[in-house]
Amino acid sequence: MIKAITENLANIIISAILICLAVLAVLKIRKDKKKGSCSCGCSGCPESQICHKD
Repeated sequence: MIKAITENLANIIISAILICLAVLAVLKIRKDKKKGSCSCGCSGCPESQICHKD
């Protein structure tokens, strides 16, 4: 078991970093959605009337 972990340590570390980055990206998207922003700019967005009900 320990031998398998030590042989694949680089893969485990890289996979953990990629998973963390994916989770951070999803959290950022969810935070922006809650704030009412898609962070892509509203000037040409077809959904701008839905986001900004003034």
